[in-house]
Amino acid sequence: HDPSSAAGGAGVEPAEYQEALEGSWVWSELNGVRNVHPAFKWGLLGGMLYSGLTLKIFRGAEPWTFLGHSKGDHLSTEPAAKHKVIDYPKPDGVLTFDLLSNLQRSGVNHNHDQPAHLRVKEDAKEWAETRSFAEYAAPETRFCPAKVYEFVPDEATGKPKLVINAQNCVHCKTCDIKTPGNYIRWTVPEGSGGPQYMGT
Repeated sequence: HDPSSAAGGAGVEPAEYQEALEGSWVWSELNGVRNVHPAFKWGLLGGMLYSGLTLKIFRGAEPWTFLGHSKGDHLSTEPAAKHKVIDYPKPDGVLTFDLLSNLQRSGVNHNHDQPAHLRVKEDAKEWAETRSFAEYAAPETRFCPAKVYEFVPDEATGKPKLVINAQNCVHCKTCDIKTPGNYIRWTVPEGSGGPQYMGT
């Protein structure tokens, strides 16, 4: 079945995959530890105590899931005004490197004529410029490890305009998970596009 033949070129939802995952040992293992990471919101001691209880006593059978897992990560992203700007040191070229040098090492490659696999959602077209840039200081330009997102001045208005460099994407999916307003849709790219890590 050709996904591009679906209505609007939206593709096919692999529902069977989700069902198979939920019926597998992987799901039961993940379900058993679902509250371990969120328990550390109570600090190191609280997190260690709860983790010990859930892993050794409850074995993940507790009937609750902590609130941290009931909402999307994008809802936890706070406006820039609530935080101070972090002044990161410049890459030294020995232990730390700039984004584009690291991107080159990933061997990332996408066919230039393939459909874009990163899209702004139809119902959130104004989010990038009016909310993410203005209110959140465009975190997608900083958390993306491949410099996929940048804001450039619009030639006509001079206002910031989102540019998506999808060819740089290393498929970490952070933008799909953490971007304010959840306005980016990540879809599976064509063929074998993406990073080509070489084991040495």
